[in-house]
Amino acid sequence: MDNDAERIYYSRNVINLCMDAYGAEQQRGRLWSQYKREPVPFTSLFEALERMEELYDALQYPFASTQIRSFLREIGKERGPDEEGRPGREYPLVEPFDKVIGHRGQDATFIIRVQYRQHSTWQGEVVWAEARKRSRFGSILELMKLIDRTMEKKTVCNSEGED
Repeated sequence: MDNDAERIYYSRNVINLCMDAYGAEQQRGRLWSQYKREPVPFTSLFEALERMEELYDALQYPFASTQIRSFLREIGKERGPDEEGRPGREYPLVEPFDKVIGHRGQDATFIIRVQYRQHSTWQGEVVWAEARKRSRFGSILELMKLIDRTMEKKTVCNSEGED
């Protein structure tokens, strides 16, 4: 991660991932966004990423360059146009950006800005808030590896400090 993290770039889809516990068996924490007053809890990193994808799909931002296809249609999952003919619906901002990025996790905090959803994955940047380190990622797998490596380093540093 490079050190150009003094700024958190505003984007309407910025997610604050507050990691409260991170281990091989369980990762738990909260997701904060500008579209909910309360955090979205998660019990695994996969669940957190799934909730983020659901938000991006609902916002239609960043727009997915590919869509999941299925032979079966799920009842209630189709989204029709709103009253003015626009696809989907507008989501009002209910939390100010500064408040969203101000929350902290017990173990670590990652501010995630997905800029694109191309090639069936995400591209963007992540800031480890406590260390003020920024890194770019080209896929969800890269993002997961960055978070995992950061949490491993943090665990090693904490265990060395306890001796």
